[in-house]
Amino acid sequence: MDVYTILRSATGFESEAAEKAFVDKCRGKPSYNFCGDDTCLPEDEIKKELINHFNSCGEVLSVIVPKDPDDSPNLHRRAVVILLGDGAEEKALQLNGTDIGGWNALVKVEPEQEDEESSRYRSSLIDELMNDPKFWYGVSVRGYDTSLPVDQVESALKKHFSYCGEITHGFVNTLDKQTNIYFSLQEEEARALDLHGTKVGGFKLDISRVPSVLSNRPLGNGQIGLGYTVPAHMIEFAGKTDDDTDDEIEDKVIAFKKQRRFI
Repeated sequence: MDVYTILRSATGFESEAAEKAFVDKCRGKPSYNFCGDDTCLPEDEIKKELINHFNSCGEVLSVIVPKDPDDSPNLHRRAVVILLGDGAEEKALQLNGTDIGGWNALVKVEPEQEDEESSRYRSSLIDELMNDPKFWYGVSVRGYDTSLPVDQVESALKKHFSYCGEITHGFVNTLDKQTNIYFSLQEEEARALDLHGTKVGGFKLDISRVPSVLSNRPLGNGQIGLGYTVPAHMIEFAGKTDDDTDDEIEDKVIAFKKQRRFI
C-alpha cells in the first residue's frame, strides 16, 4: 500500500489560538479509518505510525487524515503531516520512499491553497477599495522641500491646497519624494492642477494628475492598455495585506478608507 504524506511546514505561532487556527484551517473533515486494498486501520494507529516516522524531522504539530469527497474508505491513502522546526520540511522530504510499517511513503510538499470562498471575499474587499470614490480625483505633487519632516510637509501642502476643496486623503511618500492629494470633486482636482508652478516655502511645485481608477481605466474584458498604471492608492495600500486573514484585511480596508491625513 502507498501512503501519500503531504507536508505543511510552520515556523512558529504567536499564541495557542494562532496555532489552533492554523491546524483547523488545514484539517478539513477527519477520516476514522485509513484503508488499503485489504485492510483498514484506525485513525489513531495511522497517526501514531506517521508521528513516529517523522518525529526525527522536527516537532510533529499535527497529523490530519482528510475524508475523500466521495466518502469511499478505500481511497483514504492520504495524510497531512504538519511539522514545526528549522529544516523540518527538507528532512521529511528525504524520507520519500521509506517504509512506514509496510507502507511506502511518497512524500511531497503541499502548497498553501486559499479557500475559493475566502478568495472571492478577499477580491470583493479589494475591489471595493479600488473603486472607492474617495480616490477618484487627485494630484501628485513634487518639488517641495523634501528635507522637512512629514508632518511639516503635510501642514504646508494642506494649507496650499485647502482652497481647492475638500481633501479626502493625502499620502507623503518619502521614498519617491512626492505627495498624493485626493479631492471630492473633479473641479477641485482641476483647481489643484492649476497650482502647477506655484511655490511653497520658496520651492516650485510640479503637479500632475495622480493615476486613479478614472484617469487610467483598463480597456475592459481584463485588457490593460499601453501606459496603464495601477491606481496610486492601491500601491499605497498594497504593503498592508501580506499574509493577513480576511478579517484583518477587512479591518485594514475600513481603516484605510477612513484615513483623512490632511484634516
